[in-house]
Amino acid sequence: MKKFILLLLILSFTNAFSQEYHFDYFVKYKFQSKQKKEKRTENFEFLSIVNSKDYSYQINFRAESRDTMTATITDLKNNLQHYFHVTNTTFPLSKLNFDYKYSKRIPSAKKQLEDESKRRFFRSEFVGKQNDGLSRYLINEYTNGKMKKPRVSAEVIFADFQDDLSYIGLQFLFDYYEIYNKVKFEKNYIVKSASAKSENLEIVLSLDSIEPQNFDIKINPDQLKFQN
Repeated sequence: MKKFILLLLILSFTNAFSQEYHFDYFVKYKFQSKQKKEKRTENFEFLSIVNSKDYSYQINFRAESRDTMTATITDLKNNLQHYFHVTNTTFPLSKLNFDYKYSKRIPSAKKQLEDESKRRFFRSEFVGKQNDGLSRYLINEYTNGKMKKPRVSAEVIFADFQDDLSYIGLQFLFDYYEIYNKVKFEKNYIVKSASAKSENLEIVLSLDSIEPQNFDIKINPDQLKFQN
């Protein structure tokens, strides 16, 4: 009986470290930032794969060289990051495109997010529908709960969408992962384009592409390799 109980405990412990993720959209944004004082302009591309029903994790890509790309699953619910080599990016993607390398624990993630949440204050205002059917909003971020003078002012153009992917573009625009807890809408949107201004920064964001996906990535306990 003791051996049986011990076996159950071992199995439970093992399964706790099995990680499985589902993905249903690939999203690519073009991003331009202008530093006013430094008179410097930079252009980026942000590539993400997400689960439209679970915002707690997503895949982000990074080009290591012209021929090498890596991907990271950031899993805030379990305080983990999983790193992969990307074999190719031909659509539709599958788990075979991601060659698992190692994982890292991010034990302080929850506290960092809680602390940041206390410092972030937003207000969104619907301006109206454009002639092309897109919806225009003004979204401001403030330095405190009094919400008097905005720290960042953004004009955001949303397109109606079957799932709510509004948070993805807003994450890049305001550099805030959990913005979906602060800015909510009564219908499903995706950010089509946006511009934002702060004291020393101007940002322009535009949706480059979106591709439906349908694949899972599962990392079994015997695969997990932690690097801290």
